[in-house]
Amino acid sequence: MTTTEKNLLAISTIDFPVRYEESAQTIRDAKGMMVCDIRGWSKIQFMAKAQERHNAIGTLICNLLNDYKNKQVVDFDEMMLGV
Repeated sequence: MTTTEKNLLAISTIDFPVRYEESAQTIRDAKGMMVCDIRGWSKIQFMAKAQERHNAIGTLICNLLNDYKNKQVVDFDEMMLGV
């Protein structure tokens, strides 16, 4: 399976938009299905503003996933409509 095929398979599995739940440290899709847990306390726990950093990473991943999905839809529309 190519990277593109893997990405399209993943996108078709998730109901967008995704959101980060700080209290559960979890990313969930629009229907509440858990997409992934955000874990990474090893180095972060010793840094200033550890909780804020951890939550920022979770939010960043959600934003990247949502942006990637939006870009794929635009690319697909351009491909299909010749825009």
